[in-house]
Amino acid sequence: MILTSFSVISAKTQWTLRISPSLCSFKDLHYSTSSHDREQHIVYALARGYVFAFNLRNFSIDSIKLHGENISGEQHVLDAKNGRLLIGKGGMQIKYAIDVKTGKCSVFIPHRDDEQSHFSALYWNHTKERLGYFGGYGYHEVKNWIYEYDNQSQWNIVHANNANCNPPKRSLSRFILGDPKKPHLFIVSGGTGNCSGYQKEQFCQDGLSTIGNDMGNWCWLRDVFLYDYENYTFMNIIGPHEESMTHEGVGVYDFDNNAMYIVGGYIPRVRERTFHSYMSHNSLLRLRIGKDKKFQNVPTNTKGMNLYSWHDQHNYCAYYNPAHKSIVWFRNDGVWELVLD
Repeated sequence: MILTSFSVISAKTQWTLRISPSLCSFKDLHYSTSSHDREQHIVYALARGYVFAFNLRNFSIDSIKLHGENISGEQHVLDAKNGRLLIGKGGMQIKYAIDVKTGKCSVFIPHRDDEQSHFSALYWNHTKERLGYFGGYGYHEVKNWIYEYDNQSQWNIVHANNANCNPPKRSLSRFILGDPKKPHLFIVSGGTGNCSGYQKEQFCQDGLSTIGNDMGNWCWLRDVFLYDYENYTFMNIIGPHEESMTHEGVGVYDFDNNAMYIVGGYIPRVRERTFHSYMSHNSLLRLRIGKDKKFQNVPTNTKGMNLYSWHDQHNYCAYYNPAHKSIVWFRNDGVWELVLD
C-alpha cells in the first residue's frame, strides 16, 4: 500500500508558458539535470544531431549541428569550465565530448567493457575536474559504488560498494545540482533498488514500496541524499520510504533557500513490471532542508498544461533558475516557468 498523505501550502502560484511547443520539438530532446550552466543561465539538450542551448534569462534558443565522431549515450553532464558536454553509456563504457560552441564531437574516454554498471548516474567533479559515475546494474545486482576517471587511463573507485544503505543501491538515477559554491550534488529517489542490491530480494525494508521485477522485488526508494564529491561521502536528508514523497519526479534544488522540489512525476504501481502506462502528474512538492520534516504539496495553477502518460513524457526535465528565482520545466508542451515566493 502506498500512502499519499502530505501537508499542503495554502498559496497558489501560476505556471507561465515561456517557450511555445511550436518553436521546438521538445519531445525529441535529450535533457540532463546536470547540463545547466548556472553562471550563464544556459540549459543544454541534444536532439537529432544538434546541441540546443536554452537561455533562461530571455528564453531564447540557439542550436549548433554536431560533427566529428558519432556519439551515443544515456546521460550527459556539463563541464562548464571547458565548454563541453560529456556523454556516454553507463560505467566505464566509451565517453564522448561535445564542444558546445562548435558542435565538434570527439572521444573523451576510450571504451572498456563493463557489464556491472548499466544505467549508472554520471557526474562532473568540478573541484578535481574528473568524470564520475554512481551505482548501476549488472549480474542481477545494483550498486552504490562510485568511480572517477583519473584523466590518464584508469577508472578508480572512490566510494566502495557496501550494504550500509547510505545510500541504498540503485540504478536509473541521476544527480541534481547542489549549491554552486560547494562540492555538492543530490540524489532524489530515482530508479529502483534496495540495501542489499540483490534483484531476487522479495521484500523491502519495513515492507514498503515494493515494485516487481522479473526475479523478485525492487524498492521505490523515496529518499534524498546529499553527495559531497570532494570527500566522497553521503548524507541522508530524508527517507528511504518517505511517505510524503508521493511522486517519482525530477528533483530541483533552490540553493538560494536550501529547498528541494520534486517537479511532476508518476506513482509507480506496486508489483507491476511496466512503467509505460503510468500517468504523469503536474504536481509540485517542496522540502525546506533543515526546516521541514516532510515534503509539502505546493498548489499551483497548471492551466494550459497537458497531462501525459509516462511513456509520452518520460524525457522531461526541470531546473532552478537563479536569474528569476524560479523553476523552469521543460515539457512536451513547451517550457514553463513558476516564479517562487
